[in-house]
Amino acid sequence: MASQQIESARVERRATGPRTPQGKDRSRHNAVKHGIFSRAALLKDESKTDFDSLLSGLRKDFDPEGTLEDVLVEKLATLLWRYRRLIVAERAEVQSKVEFLEWDQQNRQFDEAEEIERSSQFGSSAGLIRKIENPGVLEWCLDFLLELRERIAKDGFDEERDREVLDKIYGSPASSRFHGSPFRDYFVWLLTARASQEEREREGFATPEECQQSFVCSIDTEIRRLKRYRKEHAAVETSRAKLEALRQNVPDSAGLDRLLRYEASLERSFDRTLKQLERLQRMRLGLAVPPSVDVNISS
Repeated sequence: MASQQIESARVERRATGPRTPQGKDRSRHNAVKHGIFSRAALLKDESKTDFDSLLSGLRKDFDPEGTLEDVLVEKLATLLWRYRRLIVAERAEVQSKVEFLEWDQQNRQFDEAEEIERSSQFGSSAGLIRKIENPGVLEWCLDFLLELRERIAKDGFDEERDREVLDKIYGSPASSRFHGSPFRDYFVWLLTARASQEEREREGFATPEECQQSFVCSIDTEIRRLKRYRKEHAAVETSRAKLEALRQNVPDSAGLDRLLRYEASLERSFDRTLKQLERLQRMRLGLAVPPSVDVNISS
């Protein structure tokens, strides 16, 4: 009696597999290992769960039978996965240019500003004011003007020291074409302040203190002008950067050609694999199979 119970329990423990049609359908691919293509298809940071989900969906769509059909379905999944990777690569190609536009521009402006500063230190007569489209140079001009303003408001005119700053900002007198700038106003108010008392009374000239204050007002006007330019220039550069970012949404010629060639290769492989699978399934179902078309183009 005991031996019969043991044998009965052993039979019950044997795996008999699914018995319902639904269970059999779910388990029909249990023996298939996702190894022929998927091991090579997935990169380190890619999700095997996502790939298996794609493969499962294709198996549901094509309902393959046998090893060959299943291999072809897995190959389709691999090609679609690579196409997905192509889209990611295209996005990265664009982002690599767009996301670092501002950084690259700032670096170029910084290098240019340093070069302009070096040239001004070695006696360049052009003046920094001609390069104020560079934000760094514009900030230097504002700093120099503020320093000059504070010094003159406190200590009055000092031609040698003041000329050094004005030459740095506006260039030498011979090269300067900024007729309404403090560069021109400075000499007017300096000479007026140096006039004798007799000339001052005869011509009605301003006092040295009034000349000093008038030139400070001239500097204030110039500072306001440069700050207004800075705001307007920033708005223009922002608009230009947006347009450039839109333009960069298409990869450059070399990158685009590479992506397009890879896309065309994937599409050809996908079409061939799909046709192979369809022919194989039609043959299995006893349906008419159209003759294969092999087109070879030679020059």
